[in-house]
Amino acid sequence: MLAVRMSRGRRLASGTVVSLAGSVLQATVVAAAATFVVFLLMRMIPGDPARILAGPGGSVTPEQVERTRRELGLDDPIPLQYWNWITDAVRGDFGNSLVLNDTVAGLLADRLMITVQLSLYAFALAVVLAIPLSLVAARWQGAIADKLSRLAGATGVAVPSFWLALLLIIVAQGVLPTFGYAPLSEGLGTHLAHMLLPALALGAGFATLVFETTRAGLIDTLTSDYVRTARAFQIPERRIYGRYALRNAFLPTLTIFGLEAGALMAGALLVENAFALPGMGRLIVQGVLSRDYPVVQACILVIVVIFVAVNLLMDLLYAVVDPRVRRSRG
Repeated sequence: MLAVRMSRGRRLASGTVVSLAGSVLQATVVAAAATFVVFLLMRMIPGDPARILAGPGGSVTPEQVERTRRELGLDDPIPLQYWNWITDAVRGDFGNSLVLNDTVAGLLADRLMITVQLSLYAFALAVVLAIPLSLVAARWQGAIADKLSRLAGATGVAVPSFWLALLLIIVAQGVLPTFGYAPLSEGLGTHLAHMLLPALALGAGFATLVFETTRAGLIDTLTSDYVRTARAFQIPERRIYGRYALRNAFLPTLTIFGLEAGALMAGALLVENAFALPGMGRLIVQGVLSRDYPVVQACILVIVVIFVAVNLLMDLLYAVVDPRVRRSRG
């Protein structure tokens, strides 16, 4: 019997490793494809950065522009340009900004933390708001609390994050800080006060998805046979919700977490510009407007890597929470 269990455990571990390797390979292909598309689109934008960097427009000769293009590697075929850039990026060398006179890695180090903070605050705020509301809505399905929660959720989906950001700026003017960023070194309270409105604007739509997904899963789980059996054995409702219903209903929500990680990062780019946060959003906008290829490419690469890494983490967490996934991988 022990040998059978050990053999089954080895098969499950082998299946998990194979599945994880497949997920990593798929994530690598996605990252490469996404960065190549951005790489190509940046070069289709009108304007020549070599002409801008060569000097003032009236005093630049074609020879100077051509020499600048050779120095930047812009005269190479696009596949070769991409290969040179991606191989350097894998080693941590993102090159130098064409406009800001600094290394791209240094610019990312300053801006990435602000964007990550905003995304994490929006994520935490959405979960804190959505999970309790979904429990209340599922517990009293059809009641006034359920209807009000669903109305708020529908509003959250319908309102774009950038429009909500502008609305919050108007409503909270004079009550909360509406522009700028305060680092943690200035105090936790000051820092959170500056990040509250941006996090609310960014997390509203995500909170709605979490609420609707968890509520639907709870309603479906609470009508299942094993929950009715648990109630027949007079198991307390708190235990039924916490140990049985919420755990099983939370599985689809984990998928939402993974899929929305990239959406939070992308939404942060718009929200940062609305609240004048010096994060990656403003850096990307400045890079696009000034044709600063290395900056935009590095920012997109970082966002894609974070997205695929979170999805891999959710995949592993899904296998931990749901034993059926582990058995299927075995």
